Amino acid sequence: MFKMTGETVTVLCAFIAAIATIIVAAIETGNRKHRKRELARQERRERESYLSMELQAATLELSFVTSLAVTGGKINGNVEAAQKKAKEAQENYRRFLREETAHAVSKV
Repeated sequence: MFKMTGETVTVLCAFIAAIATIIVAAIETGNRKHRKRELARQERRERESYLSMELQAATLELSFVTSLAVTGGKINGNVEAAQKKAKEAQENYRRFLREETAHAVSKV
């Protein structure tokens, strides 16, 4: 029969602690890899969002200039309303960018 001595208990406790440490290290390694992947995804999403906003701004400018060209510089009611909306949207977007920039700078 196996007899539990103080020394056996100490070795058993050390063995359990070592196994637990190895498990925690393996979990932490997996978490670290997951965080790296998430950070890379977040950076790609930020870049895509930035490019999408750039495209929207360019489309707005192109639409505005096209509306002027089509009307020959003579604005009718529909074009005038559309241009007003475009300018408001552009100003709202610029305001948003300024707010976001200020927020980002204040974090540093």
